[in-house]
Amino acid sequence: MDLSLSEEQVALQDTLRALLSDRFTSAEVRQCEADPARALPLFADLAEMGIGAILASEEAGGLGMGLTELVVAQAELGRALVPLAFTESSVLAQTVLAASSDAPVAAVLGEIIAGTARIACAMLDGDGPAILSDSDGQARLSGSKDFVADARLADYLLVDARTATGERIACLVRADAAGLALTDLPNLGDLGLARIVFDETAVAHMVARGDAADAAWALATSRMQVAIAAQAVGGTGHVLEIARDYAATRQQFGQPIGSFQAIAHMLADAAVNLEGARMLVYRAAAAADEGEDFATWADMAKLKACQVFRDVSATAIQVHGGIGFTLEADPQLFYRRAKHLQLMYGEPLDLQESAGAALLSGQHRVLEA
Repeated sequence: MDLSLSEEQVALQDTLRALLSDRFTSAEVRQCEADPARALPLFADLAEMGIGAILASEEAGGLGMGLTELVVAQAELGRALVPLAFTESSVLAQTVLAASSDAPVAAVLGEIIAGTARIACAMLDGDGPAILSDSDGQARLSGSKDFVADARLADYLLVDARTATGERIACLVRADAAGLALTDLPNLGDLGLARIVFDETAVAHMVARGDAADAAWALATSRMQVAIAAQAVGGTGHVLEIARDYAATRQQFGQPIGSFQAIAHMLADAAVNLEGARMLVYRAAAAADEGEDFATWADMAKLKACQVFRDVSATAIQVHGGIGFTLEADPQLFYRRAKHLQLMYGEPLDLQESAGAALLSGQHRVLEA
Protein backbone atom coordinates (compact mmCIF):
# COMPACT_ATOMS: atom_id res chain seq x y z
CA MET A 1 0.00 0.00 0.00
CA ASP A 2 1.44 3.34 -1.07
CA LEU A 3 0.98 5.92 1.70
CA SER A 4 3.08 8.65 0.08
CA LEU A 5 1.40 11.97 -0.71
CA SER A 6 0.47 13.03 -4.22
CA GLU A 7 1.58 16.35 -5.69
CA GLU A 8 -1.87 17.79 -5.02
CA GLN A 9 -1.78 16.65 -1.40
CA VAL A 10 1.68 18.14 -0.90
CA ALA A 11 0.43 21.41 -2.40
CA LEU A 12 -2.50 21.39 0.04
CA GLN A 13 -0.11 20.80 2.92
CA ASP A 14 2.26 23.58 1.87
CA THR A 15 -0.49 26.11 1.21
CA LEU A 16 -2.21 25.50 4.52
CA ARG A 17 1.04 25.56 6.48
CA ALA A 18 1.97 28.89 4.91
CA LEU A 19 -1.41 30.39 5.83
CA LEU A 20 -1.32 29.16 9.42
CA SER A 21 2.31 30.14 9.95
CA ASP A 22 1.37 33.67 8.96
CA ARG A 23 -2.08 33.94 10.53
CA PHE A 24 -2.06 31.70 13.60
CA THR A 25 1.11 31.94 15.65
CA SER A 26 1.46 30.75 19.25
CA ALA A 27 0.63 34.32 20.34
CA GLU A 28 -2.71 34.00 18.55
CA VAL A 29 -3.30 30.62 20.20
CA ARG A 30 -2.94 32.30 23.59
CA GLN A 31 -5.33 35.09 22.61
CA CYS A 32 -7.93 32.57 21.44
CA GLU A 33 -7.71 30.82 24.79
CA ALA A 34 -8.80 34.08 26.40
CA ASP A 35 -11.32 34.97 23.68
CA PRO A 36 -12.49 32.12 21.39
CA ALA A 37 -14.12 34.60 19.01
CA ARG A 38 -10.66 35.66 17.82
CA ALA A 39 -10.55 32.43 15.80
CA LEU A 40 -13.54 33.39 13.65
CA PRO A 41 -11.54 35.27 10.96
CA LEU A 42 -9.26 32.24 10.65
CA PHE A 43 -12.26 29.93 10.33
CA ALA A 44 -13.53 32.17 7.51
CA ASP A 45 -10.18 31.92 5.73
CA LEU A 46 -10.18 28.13 6.07
CA ALA A 47 -13.70 27.95 4.67
CA GLU A 48 -12.71 30.16 1.74
CA MET A 49 -9.81 27.80 1.01
CA GLY A 50 -12.23 24.89 0.99
CA ILE A 51 -10.70 23.18 4.03
CA GLY A 52 -14.15 22.83 5.56
CA ALA A 53 -15.54 21.25 2.38
CA ILE A 54 -13.05 18.40 1.94
CA LEU A 55 -15.41 15.56 2.88
CA ALA A 56 -18.66 17.09 1.64
CA SER A 57 -19.99 15.75 -1.66
CA GLU A 58 -19.85 17.87 -4.78
CA GLU A 59 -23.65 17.73 -4.94
CA ALA A 60 -23.78 19.40 -1.52
CA GLY A 61 -21.29 22.07 -2.57
CA GLY A 62 -18.19 20.36 -1.24
CA LEU A 63 -14.98 19.02 -2.76
CA GLY A 64 -15.79 15.31 -2.50
CA MET A 65 -12.28 14.36 -1.38
CA GLY A 66 -11.25 11.50 0.90
CA LEU A 67 -9.91 11.01 4.39
CA THR A 68 -6.31 11.14 3.18
CA GLU A 69 -6.77 14.76 2.10
CA LEU A 70 -8.57 15.36 5.40
CA VAL A 71 -5.58 13.98 7.32
CA VAL A 72 -3.20 16.23 5.38
CA ALA A 73 -5.26 19.30 6.30
CA GLN A 74 -5.98 18.28 9.89
CA ALA A 75 -2.30 17.62 10.58
CA GLU A 76 -1.60 21.24 9.69
CA LEU A 77 -4.46 22.45 11.90
CA GLY A 78 -3.03 20.39 14.74
CA ARG A 79 0.44 21.71 14.10
CA ALA A 80 -0.88 25.25 14.58
CA LEU A 81 -3.19 24.32 17.50
CA VAL A 82 -6.28 25.62 15.71
CA PRO A 83 -9.33 25.31 18.03
CA LEU A 84 -11.24 22.05 17.64
CA ALA A 85 -14.56 23.73 16.80
CA PHE A 86 -13.70 24.06 13.10
CA THR A 87 -13.02 20.34 12.83
CA GLU A 88 -16.19 19.39 14.68
CA SER A 89 -18.19 21.49 12.24
CA SER A 90 -16.45 20.34 9.06
CA VAL A 91 -16.10 16.65 9.94
CA LEU A 92 -18.52 15.51 12.63
CA ALA A 93 -21.48 17.78 11.92
CA GLN A 94 -21.23 17.58 8.14
CA THR A 95 -21.14 13.78 8.21
CA VAL A 96 -24.28 13.57 10.34
CA LEU A 97 -26.15 16.24 8.37
CA ALA A 98 -25.33 14.47 5.10
CA ALA A 99 -27.40 11.50 6.32
CA SER A 100 -30.58 13.51 5.77
CA SER A 101 -32.24 14.18 2.42
CA ASP A 102 -34.63 16.79 3.84
CA ALA A 103 -34.35 20.17 2.14
CA PRO A 104 -34.12 22.26 5.36
CA VAL A 105 -31.27 20.11 6.67
CA ALA A 106 -29.52 20.24 3.29
CA ALA A 107 -29.80 24.03 3.40
CA VAL A 108 -28.09 24.13 6.80
CA LEU A 109 -25.41 21.77 5.52
CA GLY A 110 -24.79 24.13 2.60
CA GLU A 111 -24.37 27.05 4.99
CA ILE A 112 -21.88 25.08 7.09
CA ILE A 113 -19.86 24.02 4.05
CA ALA A 114 -19.76 27.60 2.76
CA GLY A 115 -18.75 28.93 6.17
CA THR A 116 -21.73 31.30 6.37
CA ALA A 117 -23.09 29.58 9.47
CA ARG A 118 -21.47 27.86 12.44
CA ILE A 119 -22.54 24.69 14.19
CA ALA A 120 -21.56 23.19 17.54
CA CYS A 121 -21.88 19.48 18.31
CA ALA A 122 -23.49 18.34 21.57
CA MET A 123 -22.71 14.65 22.07
CA LEU A 124 -21.53 14.01 25.63
CA ASP A 125 -24.33 13.67 28.19
CA GLY A 126 -24.26 15.95 31.20
CA ASP A 127 -26.24 15.33 34.39
CA GLY A 128 -29.01 13.77 32.30
CA PRO A 129 -29.28 12.75 28.64
CA ALA A 130 -31.12 14.95 26.15
CA ILE A 131 -34.59 13.43 25.80
CA LEU A 132 -36.96 14.21 22.94
CA SER A 133 -40.64 14.77 23.64
CA ASP A 134 -43.48 15.59 21.24
CA SER A 135 -46.56 16.34 23.29
CA ASP A 136 -47.94 19.32 21.37
CA GLY A 137 -46.81 18.60 17.81
CA GLN A 138 -43.48 20.35 18.37
CA ALA A 139 -40.43 18.21 19.10
CA ARG A 140 -38.65 19.48 22.22
CA LEU A 141 -35.50 18.57 24.13
CA SER A 142 -34.89 18.38 27.86
CA GLY A 143 -31.63 17.38 29.54
CA SER A 144 -28.00 18.50 29.28
CA LYS A 145 -24.82 18.09 27.28
CA ASP A 146 -21.25 18.74 28.42
CA PHE A 147 -18.02 19.89 26.73
CA VAL A 148 -19.69 21.48 23.72
CA ALA A 149 -16.98 23.33 21.79
CA ASP A 150 -17.54 27.04 21.13
CA ALA A 151 -21.29 26.83 21.60
CA ARG A 152 -21.42 30.58 22.20
CA LEU A 153 -20.20 31.19 18.66
CA ALA A 154 -22.65 28.80 16.99
CA ASP A 155 -25.79 29.44 14.96
CA TYR A 156 -26.98 25.84 15.34
CA LEU A 157 -26.46 22.96 17.74
CA LEU A 158 -26.33 19.40 16.45
CA VAL A 159 -27.57 17.23 19.31
CA ASP A 160 -27.16 13.51 19.94
CA ALA A 161 -30.36 12.69 21.84
CA ARG A 162 -32.82 9.94 22.65
CA THR A 163 -36.54 9.50 22.61
CA ALA A 164 -38.37 8.41 25.76
CA THR A 165 -38.21 4.82 24.47
CA GLY A 166 -34.42 4.98 23.95
CA GLU A 167 -34.39 5.45 20.18
CA ARG A 168 -31.35 7.45 19.11
CA ILE A 169 -31.84 10.65 17.15
CA ALA A 170 -29.82 13.46 15.62
CA CYS A 171 -31.49 16.85 15.59
CA LEU A 172 -30.76 20.52 15.00
CA VAL A 173 -31.53 23.23 17.53
CA ARG A 174 -31.10 26.93 16.93
CA ALA A 175 -28.50 28.37 19.28
CA ASP A 176 -30.84 31.21 20.24
CA ALA A 177 -33.83 28.96 20.96
CA ALA A 178 -35.87 29.53 24.11
CA GLY A 179 -35.21 27.16 26.98
CA LEU A 180 -31.51 26.81 26.27
CA ALA A 181 -28.88 27.78 28.87
CA LEU A 182 -25.07 27.74 28.52
CA THR A 183 -22.47 27.54 31.28
CA ASP A 184 -18.76 27.84 30.50
CA LEU A 185 -16.66 24.86 31.61
CA PRO A 186 -13.03 25.48 32.63
CA ASN A 187 -10.69 22.94 31.03
CA LEU A 188 -7.02 22.09 30.78
CA GLY A 189 -6.88 23.07 27.11
CA ASP A 190 -8.34 26.54 27.80
CA LEU A 191 -10.80 25.98 24.94
CA GLY A 192 -14.28 27.44 24.71
CA LEU A 193 -16.23 24.51 26.18
CA ALA A 194 -19.70 24.77 27.66
CA ARG A 195 -22.45 22.82 29.36
CA ILE A 196 -25.81 23.18 27.63
CA VAL A 197 -29.06 22.63 29.49
CA PHE A 198 -32.24 22.10 27.44
CA ASP A 199 -35.56 22.91 29.07
CA GLU A 200 -38.35 22.04 26.64
CA THR A 201 -36.20 23.55 23.89
CA ALA A 202 -37.78 23.43 20.43
CA VAL A 203 -36.09 21.25 17.80
CA ALA A 204 -35.64 23.11 14.52
CA HIS A 205 -35.05 20.08 12.28
CA MET A 206 -34.91 16.32 12.71
CA VAL A 207 -31.82 14.93 10.95
CA ALA A 208 -32.00 11.18 11.54
CA ARG A 209 -33.41 8.65 13.96
CA GLY A 210 -33.14 4.96 14.81
CA ASP A 211 -30.73 2.89 12.72
CA ALA A 212 -30.02 5.85 10.43
CA ALA A 213 -28.97 7.97 13.40
CA ASP A 214 -26.81 5.16 14.81
CA ALA A 215 -25.03 4.77 11.46
CA ALA A 216 -24.55 8.51 10.99
CA TRP A 217 -23.11 9.07 14.46
CA ALA A 218 -20.85 6.00 14.14
CA LEU A 219 -19.39 7.13 10.80
CA ALA A 220 -19.02 10.70 12.04
CA THR A 221 -17.23 9.56 15.20
CA SER A 222 -14.77 7.38 13.29
CA ARG A 223 -14.01 10.22 10.88
CA MET A 224 -13.58 12.56 13.84
CA GLN A 225 -11.17 10.12 15.50
CA VAL A 226 -9.01 10.06 12.37
CA ALA A 227 -9.11 13.87 12.22
CA ILE A 228 -8.08 14.17 15.88
CA ALA A 229 -5.31 11.60 15.36
CA ALA A 230 -4.05 13.67 12.43
CA GLN A 231 -4.08 16.80 14.58
CA ALA A 232 -2.12 14.91 17.24
CA VAL A 233 0.48 13.91 14.64
CA GLY A 234 0.77 17.50 13.41
CA GLY A 235 1.07 18.85 16.95
CA THR A 236 3.67 16.21 17.83
CA GLY A 237 5.78 17.13 14.83
CA HIS A 238 5.73 20.82 15.69
CA VAL A 239 6.53 20.44 19.39
CA LEU A 240 9.32 18.00 18.51
CA GLU A 241 10.79 20.64 16.18
CA ILE A 242 10.60 23.18 19.01
CA ALA A 243 12.42 20.78 21.37
CA ARG A 244 15.05 19.94 18.73
CA ASP A 245 15.78 23.60 17.99
CA TYR A 246 16.09 24.39 21.69
CA ALA A 247 18.41 21.41 22.23
CA ALA A 248 20.58 22.53 19.31
CA THR A 249 21.00 26.10 20.60
CA ARG A 250 20.84 25.89 24.41
CA GLN A 251 24.40 25.77 25.72
CA GLN A 252 25.49 23.93 28.86
CA PHE A 253 29.07 23.11 29.84
CA GLY A 254 30.22 24.81 26.66
CA GLN A 255 28.20 22.72 24.21
CA PRO A 256 24.59 22.32 23.00
CA ILE A 257 22.49 20.20 25.36
CA GLY A 258 21.45 18.10 22.36
CA SER A 259 24.97 16.67 22.27
CA PHE A 260 24.31 14.87 25.56
CA GLN A 261 22.97 11.33 25.18
CA ALA A 262 20.18 11.87 27.71
CA ILE A 263 18.65 14.56 25.47
CA ALA A 264 19.56 13.06 22.09
CA HIS A 265 18.06 9.67 22.97
CA MET A 266 14.80 11.21 24.17
CA LEU A 267 14.44 13.14 20.92
CA ALA A 268 15.31 10.06 18.85
CA ASP A 269 12.67 7.98 20.64
CA ALA A 270 10.16 10.76 20.10
CA ALA A 271 10.91 10.83 16.36
CA VAL A 272 10.49 7.05 16.07
CA ASN A 273 7.16 7.10 17.91
CA LEU A 274 5.95 10.00 15.81
CA GLU A 275 6.61 8.16 12.56
CA GLY A 276 4.81 5.08 13.85
CA ALA A 277 1.77 7.16 14.76
CA ARG A 278 1.86 9.00 11.42
CA MET A 279 1.84 5.75 9.44
CA LEU A 280 -1.09 4.40 11.49
CA VAL A 281 -3.12 7.56 10.88
CA TYR A 282 -2.54 7.41 7.12
CA ARG A 283 -3.36 3.70 7.16
CA ALA A 284 -6.71 4.48 8.78
CA ALA A 285 -7.40 7.14 6.16
CA ALA A 286 -6.40 4.80 3.33
CA ALA A 287 -8.74 2.10 4.66
CA ALA A 288 -11.65 4.56 4.58
CA ASP A 289 -10.78 5.79 1.10
CA GLU A 290 -10.61 2.23 -0.21
CA GLY A 291 -14.04 1.38 1.14
CA GLU A 292 -12.92 -0.78 4.07
CA ASP A 293 -14.53 -0.80 7.49
CA PHE A 294 -12.11 1.61 9.11
CA ALA A 295 -13.67 1.95 12.57
CA THR A 296 -11.00 -0.15 14.31
CA TRP A 297 -8.23 1.59 12.36
CA ALA A 298 -9.69 4.89 13.61
CA ASP A 299 -9.74 3.64 17.20
CA MET A 300 -6.12 2.53 17.00
CA ALA A 301 -4.93 5.66 15.21
CA LYS A 302 -6.47 7.96 17.79
CA LEU A 303 -5.21 5.85 20.69
CA LYS A 304 -1.63 5.79 19.39
CA ALA A 305 -1.37 9.32 18.00
CA CYS A 306 -2.82 11.03 21.06
CA GLN A 307 -0.59 9.05 23.43
CA VAL A 308 2.47 9.97 21.35
CA PHE A 309 1.40 13.62 21.34
CA ARG A 310 1.04 13.55 25.10
CA ASP A 311 4.44 11.86 25.60
CA VAL A 312 6.41 13.98 23.15
CA SER A 313 4.97 17.27 24.42
CA ALA A 314 5.99 16.17 27.93
CA THR A 315 9.47 15.40 26.59
CA ALA A 316 9.64 18.88 25.03
CA ILE A 317 8.89 20.42 28.42
CA GLN A 318 11.61 18.27 29.99
CA VAL A 319 14.14 19.28 27.33
CA HIS A 320 13.41 22.95 28.06
CA GLY A 321 14.11 22.42 31.76
CA GLY A 322 12.69 24.91 34.25
CA ILE A 323 11.41 27.33 31.61
CA GLY A 324 9.41 24.52 29.97
CA PHE A 325 6.89 24.54 32.82
CA THR A 326 6.11 28.23 32.49
CA LEU A 327 3.16 29.68 30.60
CA GLU A 328 5.56 31.91 28.66
CA ALA A 329 7.08 28.88 26.93
CA ASP A 330 5.30 27.23 23.98
CA PRO A 331 5.64 23.50 24.88
CA GLN A 332 2.93 23.75 27.53
CA LEU A 333 0.45 24.86 24.84
CA PHE A 334 0.96 21.53 23.07
CA TYR A 335 1.01 19.54 26.30
CA ARG A 336 -2.39 20.88 27.36
CA ARG A 337 -3.93 20.43 23.90
CA ALA A 338 -2.57 16.87 23.76
CA LYS A 339 -4.44 15.87 26.89
CA HIS A 340 -7.64 17.48 25.65
CA LEU A 341 -7.48 15.58 22.35
CA GLN A 342 -6.72 12.37 24.20
CA LEU A 343 -9.96 12.60 26.17
CA MET A 344 -12.31 13.67 23.36
CA TYR A 345 -14.14 11.19 21.10
CA GLY A 346 -12.88 8.09 22.84
CA GLU A 347 -10.83 7.92 26.02
CA PRO A 348 -7.79 5.61 25.91
CA LEU A 349 -9.36 2.75 27.88
CA ASP A 350 -12.51 2.83 25.76
CA LEU A 351 -10.44 2.73 22.58
CA GLN A 352 -8.39 -0.16 23.90
CA GLU A 353 -11.52 -2.11 24.73
CA SER A 354 -13.05 -1.42 21.32
CA ALA A 355 -9.91 -2.39 19.40
CA GLY A 356 -9.40 -5.46 21.58
CA ALA A 357 -12.96 -6.62 20.97
CA ALA A 358 -12.47 -6.23 17.21
CA LEU A 359 -9.27 -8.29 17.33
CA LEU A 360 -10.78 -11.07 19.47
CA SER A 361 -13.86 -11.34 17.27
CA GLY A 362 -11.81 -11.56 14.08
CA GLN A 363 -13.36 -8.35 12.76
CA HIS A 364 -9.87 -6.85 12.55
CA ARG A 365 -7.10 -9.17 11.44
CA VAL A 366 -3.76 -9.18 13.24
CA LEU A 367 -0.83 -8.09 11.07
CA GLU A 368 -3.13 -7.25 8.17
CA ALA A 369 -1.19 -5.96 5.17
